[in-house]
Amino acid sequence: MEPFRYHIYLCTQVKPEGAASGAASGAEDTLEALRKELASAGLDTEVQVTTCGCLGLCEKGPNLVVYPEGVWYSGVTPDAAREIVNQHLKIGRPVSRLARSDASAMKQEINDHFNRVKALKAYLDQAGMMPEEVTSLMRGFQESRIVLTAIELDIFSAVGEGAAAEQVAQKIQASARATGTLLNALAALKLISKKDNIFYNTPLTSRYLIAGSPDDSRSALMHIVHLWPRWGTLTEAVKRGAPIAHTEMKSRPEDSTRAFIAAMHKNASFRASQVIPAIDLAGVNSVLDLGAGSGAYSIALAKKKPGLKITVFDFPLVIPLTESYLKDAGLKGKISIASGNMLVDDLGQNFDLVMLNAICHMFGPEENLGLFKKIITALNPGGRIAIQDHVLNDDKTSPRQGAIFAINMLVNTSAGGTYSGKEYIDWLTRAGFKEAKVIPLPGPTALVMAQKPS
Repeated sequence: MEPFRYHIYLCTQVKPEGAASGAASGAEDTLEALRKELASAGLDTEVQVTTCGCLGLCEKGPNLVVYPEGVWYSGVTPDAAREIVNQHLKIGRPVSRLARSDASAMKQEINDHFNRVKALKAYLDQAGMMPEEVTSLMRGFQESRIVLTAIELDIFSAVGEGAAAEQVAQKIQASARATGTLLNALAALKLISKKDNIFYNTPLTSRYLIAGSPDDSRSALMHIVHLWPRWGTLTEAVKRGAPIAHTEMKSRPEDSTRAFIAAMHKNASFRASQVIPAIDLAGVNSVLDLGAGSGAYSIALAKKKPGLKITVFDFPLVIPLTESYLKDAGLKGKISIASGNMLVDDLGQNFDLVMLNAICHMFGPEENLGLFKKIITALNPGGRIAIQDHVLNDDKTSPRQGAIFAINMLVNTSAGGTYSGKEYIDWLTRAGFKEAKVIPLPGPTALVMAQKPS
């Protein structure tokens, strides 16, 4: 059964630099042109496009196959892709000058290719060479540092509509030689383009990394820049079992706090669209948002159920930032503000719901247990707790992002980590809650809910 008129498989495989591949031959540009032309022709719901691995004709890429006819095309440039859409997919006539017609020769070419790949892998294995996917993991810090330095120096804003290396260097007050080297590396990473010694932003960097752009994310990404020195201490942190230079949230520099809250706001504003609909608000009249940060989840709650009595709670140094985000959302004065340290200070009383969004990973097991005991006393009978965070499987090896995030907590907090659903349920039960359960969510985190006995 074929639910679509046509089904296209396009090879976009990435191979080691220097090796022929779909990616190296420009398959991503072909894919973009193909999808745009399908939409323009009104065929995007009639033709399914699937990216795939090697089709065995790498030296003649980009390559694609159109089914149900099984027509193979090689050397499909963006212009050729548009021609295939308008001739083959629109009126049913394959583009003969691009189609492969000698099936036996093509089959031999594909088999020869895979035999060469198999022989090369055997040779590398016999030579004791480390697999490329492993060495790529180890070299990953290099590309990361290039991009983070570009963000820190605001390179993309300096490039603007186009600039030479000397002009960019002058704007960021840096060495022209070193700036040119950095710009060339960014071009190699496809984050900017270069033509006649002039550098240009790509659609992606123009959208997200230029100051004042509609989706400017630089302020939020500066949080990752600030994480870099801490990750450099990982070896010593593992030896010691504690961070090397831990700074409590209340003691962080103002620029670090601002970047942290900006990063959390961007993420939380998106996550709220998955989290809030998963919480049943029937009978909920009063909410405490602990560690509210920018107040993104409270903002989403207020929009979903106007009239809710919401209180946001965070450290005193965070509250001015919270108030600015609430003001931007038109909710300043409509949401109550409380400040303090949630682990030691009074949380208030008579809440129907207490939310902890991306908070528990900052604390150790005993701190979380103690916090849950405080929360249950702040809730009305029958009230509920909603915890949204990374929730690992029982052996703590997946999801991958949650397991890696535990390392971030190791180098940045005194006792924090990421925890399993089993651990959360155990702590909640010991704190006096009932019906504790994990609710899966789209994305990297999950929701843990429990209820105070009536």
